[in-house]
Amino acid sequence: MSSSGYYNTPIDMNRRSWHKKSQLVDSAGMQYTVFTNDISLTGMSLFADKQYKSGQICNVEVPVFVGSGLRKYRFNCRVVFSSLCGMKGFRTNLEFLEVPPENKSLIQSVMAR
Repeated sequence: MSSSGYYNTPIDMNRRSWHKKSQLVDSAGMQYTVFTNDISLTGMSLFADKQYKSGQICNVEVPVFVGSGLRKYRFNCRVVFSSLCGMKGFRTNLEFLEVPPENKSLIQSVMAR
């Protein structure tokens, strides 16, 4: 299979690359620096130095420039899976639990690119 065919799967068509240095707050209140990788209407994936358990609840705070200022968007999430991915750390896929209207607008603007 050619590499172009590999990237044109329906799942990939529903995600957009979105690379942001962010903060993850786990259910114990501990804060970790993570790096988002992509986003979709239903969740996001990120790279972290720590492995998270499936089902774990967390918040991800993502800084985004809006207009002339920096705004931090907070996403309430559940860990779908987390696995070691070489030197990048643990790739962690998250499912959104609730998405406020302002976050939906942000996601839709990223998806429209």
